[in-house]
Amino acid sequence: MELGRLLEELVRAAERAGIAVRSEVFDPNLSDVKRPRGGLCTLRGARLILVDAKLPLPERIATVAGALASVDLDHLFLPPIVRATIGAYRATSGATTEESWLLPRTAANDGGRPPELPRPPVRAKKRD
Repeated sequence: MELGRLLEELVRAAERAGIAVRSEVFDPNLSDVKRPRGGLCTLRGARLILVDAKLPLPERIATVAGALASVDLDHLFLPPIVRATIGAYRATSGATTEESWLLPRTAANDGGRPPELPRPPVRAKKRD
């Protein structure tokens, strides 16, 4: 599956789960984090995934898949590559993305910034 299509399928899965996805250009001056990425949040009682529109496509995929990893999607049919991508992010951390960078500094994280998110599976191909 092409990377653009994978992102579309992830967004579609989020919307079917009742989560809106917004892609916005983040202002780097509004955050003390070196590279803000976005993620799952609650805005006025509604769940929302924010994605930095300036990120490269694989990192936008990582943001959406990482956010969906903390959501129960068992009741939805998802294409196998989409479920595998989300599952890869679920398996990589015991804590959610928001929680993991708040943990004390250890060898597993540096405590001061969010961890690097894994890339999507290598089966996805970039469209020219």
